[in-house]
Amino acid sequence: MKHNIYITGFMGTGKSVVGKVLAKKTGKIFIDMDRAIKDRQGSSISDIFSKWGENHFRKLETNLLKELMQRDDLVVATGGGTLLSGENVQLVNQGGRIICLFADPMVIYRRIKESNKRPLLNKRDKLEEIKYFLEKRKAQYNQFIWQVDTSELTVEEVVDEIINILEKKDCLWKIS
Repeated sequence: MKHNIYITGFMGTGKSVVGKVLAKKTGKIFIDMDRAIKDRQGSSISDIFSKWGENHFRKLETNLLKELMQRDDLVVATGGGTLLSGENVQLVNQGGRIICLFADPMVIYRRIKESNKRPLLNKRDKLEEIKYFLEKRKAQYNQFIWQVDTSELTVEEVVDEIINILEKKDCLWKIS
């Protein structure tokens, strides 16, 4: 059985930073899907969206997930929309456990307000866009059993919470 941990959630919830620390703490290999796609394509995520569209980007995500499923002992930070696809959720469930990070919209806004690398937030009012997309994706994100609110926690506290969740909820599936 694969022992991969997939960190999902909306942008700005801490998937990449938490994933890096979680991988280090558990001795797993960290993969940031957005970074991997960017490196493979030789283009930023924003450029991929503008040149080829969101559907093309989502196909790249699915193809990468299929590759990652063949590996073991990974911590994978998915893109914020990766697990909106039922096909991708099925793939990930075959190869590990999903942890969904979430945060208050204002916290997300403060974390990403200066970034111009968020193709879905290209409007003038980023906070309203964040609220819109959170509401639109609410049902998909809520399907994940294990969730951690990162609004008021440090990265270390989030990592400890994830380890605690996985070890308590699935005692046969040890982290290290």
